[in-house]
Amino acid sequence: MTSTAPKMTADETLAHVQTVSATQRANSAIYAHLLADLTITAATEGHLLATIRIAKPHINSKGGLHGTMSACLVDWAAGMVIATYGGSYTGVSTDLHVSYVASAKEGEVLEVTGRAMKVGGTMAYVSVEIYVDFEEWVTSSEILPSWVDYLLKRLAYLREAAESHTGKSMFVLRGM
Repeated sequence: MTSTAPKMTADETLAHVQTVSATQRANSAIYAHLLADLTITAATEGHLLATIRIAKPHINSKGGLHGTMSACLVDWAAGMVIATYGGSYTGVSTDLHVSYVASAKEGEVLEVTGRAMKVGGTMAYVSVEIYVDFEEWVTSSEILPSWVDYLLKRLAYLREAAESHTGKSMFVLRGM
């Protein structure tokens, strides 16, 4: 997956990933159906940003974002992050862990962010987060040991509690 070729510019990376994604959608019925209106807005080596407006096919019987859509976005974004390294190979998911944190409704815009945590010759570890309308955390998929994941969630809870109590931002929490 890693390459010794010269690094692409941000514009070249974005164009490359858009081409790889278009090819995938043309060859995958599920991606063509669920991701038809997805827009890749930025891509640099190891990073991806995309948006999609939630439509009728993306929602469940209760009117919220369907878990299948979240998992599809995580799987797709992980592959596109791998493609930011310049190849057309997007990998095969061997372990997909999705934490559903909140929901979203039809008409809202999802922001999908993906980043490579580690890319080797045969395996890549990718983190994907999905936000609704650029604010609320909807889905997280990080390949981290469960105790680290627990600690990050606990710190986020403590930050929210402190902010709620004081009305001030106490500290900023960033993922690994």
